[in-house]
Amino acid sequence: MIFPTIETERLNLNQPHENDAEQVAKSLNHKEFSDNTLTIPFPYTMENAQFWISLSQQGFESETNYIFAIRQKDNPRLIGAIGLHLDKNHNKAELGYWLDKEYWNKGYATEAVKAIIEFGFSNLGLRRIFATFFDFNLASGRVLRKAGMVQEGKLHSYTKKGNTYQDHIMYAIVHNA
Repeated sequence: MIFPTIETERLNLNQPHENDAEQVAKSLNHKEFSDNTLTIPFPYTMENAQFWISLSQQGFESETNYIFAIRQKDNPRLIGAIGLHLDKNHNKAELGYWLDKEYWNKGYATEAVKAIIEFGFSNLGLRRIFATFFDFNLASGRVLRKAGMVQEGKLHSYTKKGNTYQDHIMYAIVHNA
């Protein structure tokens, strides 16, 4: 199986590689990422990055996760990542993404989300794609809305991070074909 590449107007979404580990560690080594997500640790180390890259490969091989590096078309450097975690029993997937802080507020996240939604529906035949985010991370809500997703609700005390329960907002989009 060959890992797919998705092209958008300004981006290439393709497979993360071992040589991306240093950039991943550098990009995610900001407390803000840890504060706004459930699974990104701080500090973020090279070992974390290498583990994440190996997970992306394993997920692709088992067809349970499709994790793409986000790159600008004119520069092969990784600027973020986006992925779908599949639930084949229910023909749905959870969407997750992150973007290097240097590239925030430039429309890249929305462009990547739109492309991965299209990939999920057209290439994977999914019926539903959803995403959740901490209720205070309003920027994620804006990205998902701009990509055509709809807020479905608020999940109270959905997760616990440290000693704090986190409320999540859920967005989704359903393919009606």
